Amino acid sequence: MTTHVKGHEWLKGVKLLSVLLAVLIWLSVILERPGEMLLVLPVHLHRMPAGLKLDGAAPAEVEVVVSGPRIVLFLLPLRQTRCDIDLAGAQPGQQQISMRDAEFNLDPEIKVMHVAPATASFVLADK
Repeated sequence: MTTHVKGHEWLKGVKLLSVLLAVLIWLSVILERPGEMLLVLPVHLHRMPAGLKLDGAAPAEVEVVVSGPRIVLFLLPLRQTRCDIDLAGAQPGQQQISMRDAEFNLDPEIKVMHVAPATASFVLADK
């Protein structure tokens, strides 16, 4: 009788392990599939030339639609992601910057699909 009870417990363990393995395989397949996500990112102006200042307001945030593996997208909100606009070499006056040229410091597997607004407008003036 003890052999029958041990065999039955072993069989339950194998069934549980099989179900667990099936769930893990299913999760890996689902999370590797491509997906899209909308992000609202703060805009950060950096490398402002000496002697210039921002005259008025710059865009505070930008909406970005990104695509990539779902597991990477799932982890994206945990990162400090922002929209960096490089102003090195900027001159005084009205600035029109294409948001596609901005740096989003995203994982290389993630692709930017759409950015709104498409351009940022602001004015730089002498200090």
